[in-house]
Amino acid sequence: MRKRYYIFVVRHDWDGQLRRTPIPVQWVALFLICAVVGVGTILGFAGSYGRLLTKVEAFNEIRKQEDLLTSALSKSRQDADQYKAEVASLGSLASEVSALYNFKHSTSMKDRLRNAVPDPVSAAVAPPDAAADASQASALYASTLGSFQLLENTALENSIPRYGWSPFDPRGWLPDIWPVRGRITSSFGERIDPFLGEGAFHAGIDIAVPIGTPVHVTADGLVVFAGWMQGYGRTVIVNDGHGFSTLYAHMSALAVTIGQHLDRDEVVGYVGVTGWSTGPHLHYEVRINHTPVNPYRYLGH
Repeated sequence: MRKRYYIFVVRHDWDGQLRRTPIPVQWVALFLICAVVGVGTILGFAGSYGRLLTKVEAFNEIRKQEDLLTSALSKSRQDADQYKAEVASLGSLASEVSALYNFKHSTSMKDRLRNAVPDPVSAAVAPPDAAADASQASALYASTLGSFQLLENTALENSIPRYGWSPFDPRGWLPDIWPVRGRITSSFGERIDPFLGEGAFHAGIDIAVPIGTPVHVTADGLVVFAGWMQGYGRTVIVNDGHGFSTLYAHMSALAVTIGQHLDRDEVVGYVGVTGWSTGPHLHYEVRINHTPVNPYRYLGH
């Protein structure tokens, strides 16, 4: 019987001799097995590395989306806070206008509309005079709209009486003089933020004047803040009493300290460009119960 435990490899030596090298079949089989295992291992590592790269890429994408969502959430919260401030400001202004015109209703507008407009269920079994109720609701709406337009036109004409609405003499604490004399470059209300480039609520007015111009307090009061405020730079806040307070920002230097009592027209500081400022100007605010209102309607013209 023929033995098949080796194979021959014929090769040339350097001296031209032919040699036969026996290699057992078991070694060949072992080599092939090792080669197969090695290739499988390499392919397994390559597949694992590929899957790892895919997972890392997916993780990075999730992180990017998380950052975007966090940024969007932060902006939404800022917008919500801004809208709350605007609503509070409008509510304060509405209350003030109502007080100025001595509007007093025995029932609220919401109750009047509820009584005037039937709900859909009751409308199905409503008596024949339901059309009269609907007509009454339409008349109430038209009357309310007319009152609103009248108030709007009166406010725009700046004909709201300035002193008739208080039993006390407001000439000391009402902020009705200009802190500086200059050109108003940004009004109260909605505007395009010069730094963010998007819509933002401006809680005061900006008055452009040269650097170093003295800033005068617009009413008697007590200094409750004098220092650096984020975004506002060097700032002074004066409590004028009766719920009024005034704010003076972006100043280059302050002339008062916290707790100091001021008389109208005293100097509180000097115009500058501190904080978020695009040029020399005074940012001036009037607040009623900590809610910003339009300062322009109190200034002497």
